[in-house]
Amino acid sequence: MKIKEGEMEAGKRPHKSRIKRFAKDLIRIADSPERIARGVAIGVFWGVLPTFGLAILFSLPTAFLLRANRLSAILGTFVSNPLTWPFIYPFGFRIGQQILKVSPLDFSWGLLKLENLLKLSKSLLVGSSLLAIGFSLLSYLAVLKVVGHYRRRHSSRSPGS
Repeated sequence: MKIKEGEMEAGKRPHKSRIKRFAKDLIRIADSPERIARGVAIGVFWGVLPTFGLAILFSLPTAFLLRANRLSAILGTFVSNPLTWPFIYPFGFRIGQQILKVSPLDFSWGLLKLENLLKLSKSLLVGSSLLAIGFSLLSYLAVLKVVGHYRRRHSSRSPGS
C-alpha cells in the first residue's frame, strides 16, 4: 500500500510532527501567555537541576505559588530526559568546577570518599543552578514571544479567511 504525500499510517508520525503538535498544544493552553511562559520556565528550571526524576513534583507547587500555568510547568520539565542528560549534567558539572575552582578528580576508588563526593555534588549543584536559571529565562522569553505572536496572528484573522 502506497502512502500519499501528507498521509501517515496510524501511530507512525515522524518526529518533527510530534514536536510541532507539542508546540501547538502548548500554544493553545487556555491561559495568558505570561502564565504559560512562567510555567514553562519553572518546569525548565526544575528539569535542568539534578532532581533525578522529581522535577514534576517540584514544579507543581512552585507553579502554584508563582501563579503559573501548571500544565506548562509539567511540559517544561521534559527538557530533561534521557537524551539531554548526557549534555546537561556534564556541562553543569564543568561550570561548577570552574566557578568553585575545583581541580578535576582522577577516576579511581578514591572518588568514592565522602570528601570527594561532596566536591562532585557541590560542583554539579552550582553549575546546574546557573544553567537552570539561564535556560529558564531563555525559555520564558521564547515561549512568551511565540505564544503572543501566535495568538495575535490568529486573533486578527477574520472568521471568513
